[in-house]
Amino acid sequence: MNLTFKAIDIETANADRSSICQIGIVNVVNGVVVSAWQSLINPECHFDSFNTRLHGIDEQTVQHSPTLTEIHDEIRQILCRRMRCS
Repeated sequence: MNLTFKAIDIETANADRSSICQIGIVNVVNGVVVSAWQSLINPECHFDSFNTRLHGIDEQTVQHSPTLTEIHDEIRQILCRRMRCS
């Protein structure tokens, strides 16, 4: 069976979908996890206590983390490796 895909997990600081505070990417080839990557991201916005209770990430956790703009190219490289991206 040829199960080859990338799985992405995203956590947000609040209800706004653009408030990404963590991203994880897993690369699966032929049903086997061959690589995993994750990064905290500073969304530069308010953290809702509901979200913090869910994932345990708050303003202090990400204060020295890159912003999404700063880490965008690295994420794109990881996602486009062995895939067609435009």
